[in-house]
Amino acid sequence: MSSTPLLGGSNLPAPVIMQDHPVFLRASHSAWHWIDQKALVASRGTVLGYLVAAASMTIHYKTTEEKEGTGLSNLFNFSTICSALTIIYHLITFAWTYTHMYHPEPSEVEGRFARPIIKAMSLPENMGSPRKQFYFQLFHSATTVFCFMNSVIYWLITRPHDAAAAAVTVGSEVAANLVKATSGTPLSDLLGEGWFKTFIMINLHAANSLIMVVEIFFFNSIKPALVNVGSHMLSLMGLSGAYLAWGAVGKSVTGEYPFFWMDEAQVGSKEAVSLYSIGFVLLAPMMYILMHGFIGIREILTRPGNRTDR
Repeated sequence: MSSTPLLGGSNLPAPVIMQDHPVFLRASHSAWHWIDQKALVASRGTVLGYLVAAASMTIHYKTTEEKEGTGLSNLFNFSTICSALTIIYHLITFAWTYTHMYHPEPSEVEGRFARPIIKAMSLPENMGSPRKQFYFQLFHSATTVFCFMNSVIYWLITRPHDAAAAAVTVGSEVAANLVKATSGTPLSDLLGEGWFKTFIMINLHAANSLIMVVEIFFFNSIKPALVNVGSHMLSLMGLSGAYLAWGAVGKSVTGEYPFFWMDEAQVGSKEAVSLYSIGFVLLAPMMYILMHGFIGIREILTRPGNRTDR
């Protein structure tokens, strides 16, 4: 079985359609020659194992130790949605990479039960379909962009606001020190909460973004969607708006908003809520550009004339 970064083949779409290889194959092959298929399968399996273990720990923390919010409110939490998207994405790409390496022909797998399982895990049929490629690449973009948005919003907006609100509400020296610690050293207050809560917070609001950066740089060779960049940006903005609607549903169901800035009582006016919401939607294309920046750096580093992995 070949372990080259990209497998050649017939019946692949012309480069003018989307990419020189279907995006599904590019999601299953690293751009680096020193990462062969066996190493990629092992790496993807390790990341998937971490994500599943971290998700189990997060569920335990949310249901047994977290004092704020209700269990149902987690369904509307942006970080929860980002974590779910990350797990689903890595589950799919691990399955594709594994079967493409070890079971390239699902119909030849022996076993009444094994064959349909391997077939379900395998790369989709008709990989040259522009529509299928568009939807999967949009899924990849949405997962990455939402993770980036979640990190930016939490570290730059939510945490400073929560610390300041604690100082105003409690009015204690401890709360004031919390504000000072937050503004000076970003992790000082978290490190005083015990390792478990610190791990959960960092995993929810930083690890997923880091994993998606590693995904872009090392685990796939997906190229920028230059043909559909406008459609992707509009779709991501639409998905961001759809999340705001989902958050409003969460308010009606649980009585809590997923973000403080969605609550008129906390920000002072409907106009402020509107401005925050517009900023949230506009953050999506900004993070999409950041994602393309990472892809561009990888493309430069792995270009034949500049390759450093030889």
